[in-house]
Amino acid sequence: MTRNYIPASVGILSAPRANVGSTLNKGFDGQLKYSQQINQVNFTIRGTMVYSRNEILEADEQYSNYPYTRRAGFRVNQNKGLIALGLFKDYEDIRNSPVQNFENFRVAPGDIKYKDINGDGAIDDNDIVAIGATRYPNLTYGFGLSANWKGFDASILFQGAGKSSFFINGYTIYPFSSGDWGNILTDVVESNRWILGGNEDVNAVYPRLSYNGNPNNYRPSSYWLRESSYMRLKTVDAGYTFPKVFTNRMGIKTMRLYLLGTNLLTFSKFKLWDPEMNSTNGQQYPLAKTITMGLTLNL
Repeated sequence: MTRNYIPASVGILSAPRANVGSTLNKGFDGQLKYSQQINQVNFTIRGTMVYSRNEILEADEQYSNYPYTRRAGFRVNQNKGLIALGLFKDYEDIRNSPVQNFENFRVAPGDIKYKDINGDGAIDDNDIVAIGATRYPNLTYGFGLSANWKGFDASILFQGAGKSSFFINGYTIYPFSSGDWGNILTDVVESNRWILGGNEDVNAVYPRLSYNGNPNNYRPSSYWLRESSYMRLKTVDAGYTFPKVFTNRMGIKTMRLYLLGTNLLTFSKFKLWDPEMNSTNGQQYPLAKTITMGLTLNL
C-alpha cells in the first residue's frame, strides 16, 4: 500500500509503496445437491453458500488516542460514520448539546443531532465510529429446485446476499442540494419529513429541507445507513419437450417449448431501489424483470 504517514524530515518527495499491511481472512463455503426419483418424477435440490469475515491487523496509519478511529481492528470496507440521535427539537436543544459546527455551518431545528463519542463537547472526526456492516456482502448464497416428468420440466432459482450495509446520499436523497435542479425519489417527497410548524417530529425519516447543501446533515452517519441484504427470485423456467415420435416426422432431433422469467421478485428491507445495484443514490439503471416465451429446435 502507499505510505501516507512518512515524516517530511525523511526527504522523500513522493509517497512510496511498501508491504506494511496485513489482514486476516476467515470463512467457509459449501455446496449441497440432493437428487431423488418419486415414481416418474425426478427432482434435484441444489444450494450453495459463501461466508467470509476479515480483520485488518496492521495498516499504515498514524497514531490516534481513539483506537476506534483507526483501520486496524476493523474489517475491510467497514462503514464508519457519526451516531445520529435524531433531529434537534428547538434552539434550546441545540444550546444544550455538543457543538456541531461543520464548515462554519450553524445547525437549526430539524437538523441531525450527533452523539459526542469522546466526550469533548464537540462533534468532529474524532466521533466517527464503525457502524453497520461492510460495504460489500460477507454472505452470498443461492438455492434452487428442478424437476421433470414425462417431457415436462421446471426449475426455480433464488439468489441472495447479506451481512452488508451502505450510506444513501446524492441529490436524489438530498433535495435541492445541487441548487434548484435534480430528480428526487418519490419516497423522499412522500415520507415523514421534519417541517417547521407542520411536522416537527425529531424522529422523522428525513431532516429539514436545505437549499444548496447542508454540511451537517449530509455527513455519513447512522441516520443514512441502510441494510443492503436481499433475496431474489432469479429465474423460473418451465418447458415441455415434444416426444421424438412427433419430432422425428418433422426431421427435428429435439423441440422444446418454454416460458422463462428472470428477476421476478426481490425480498429486502431496503425499498428505494434495487439493492443489488451497488448504488448509493439509485441513479444506475436497475436489473430488468423479463418474461420470455420461446421455442428451441435442434435440427
